[in-house]
Amino acid sequence: MISGNDASSPAVAASNHRRHAFLTPVAAPAATWVVGVGAVAVVVVFGFFVARTPAFSGNEMHLSVALNAWHTGAIGAITSGVYAVFSPAPAIVITILLAAAIWLRSRDLRLGVTFGIVIAATWIPSALVKALVARPRPDAAMLPHPFAVQPTDASYPSGHMVFVTALVVTVILLTRNHRLRPLVVVLGVALVALVGTSLVIDGVHYASDALASILWSIGVAPFVLDAWNRFVLPHTIRPTGSLSANP
Repeated sequence: MISGNDASSPAVAASNHRRHAFLTPVAAPAATWVVGVGAVAVVVVFGFFVARTPAFSGNEMHLSVALNAWHTGAIGAITSGVYAVFSPAPAIVITILLAAAIWLRSRDLRLGVTFGIVIAATWIPSALVKALVARPRPDAAMLPHPFAVQPTDASYPSGHMVFVTALVVTVILLTRNHRLRPLVVVLGVALVALVGTSLVIDGVHYASDALASILWSIGVAPFVLDAWNRFVLPHTIRPTGSLSANP
């Protein structure tokens, strides 16, 4: 039987950290990697299709106009607030604060760093797809309530949506064996739905931008986590939280 002193020893703490499911490579990585690579391929190919098919964007514009009509009063304030809260600068702060909280709560630097890495490595590469696809934003001149200052970058995929979905997926992966995971899933799905709908109501994204972003993060985040745990983490941070001397 382990005494209180033994339970807090570095050796026991390290053993406990090693058993955390979030830091463990999946037993059969093929499916995770195929889904991840497949999600990237589908999002890129679909992006080039929608960006170069005016009829598709024209049909989507009708939905954008209809939903943007709701961008008034309380609904408009909420959707505009959602856009502001999950803009790049606040998103970076959110990620850093959550990663730090996870580190402090678990006393395992690896958990906090891995949490932040998975979100960042899922989110940031989507900007390359945005630049490659170069899909124009919905036409503000056709919207009944456009943003006063329209975003100037491309529309597909949505960086806001990629970030939020990556955040939700990473939290779900982190709570894999936690009793509150079902609640986390429900709240996460609700948040993704709220942000996706808000972006279309705001008139800053097409619905397909949001849907493609969701697919991207669902496929890429687990792939990033497994690749990090399998090839990088063992050579960078020891279970005690110190930097590894191994090359």
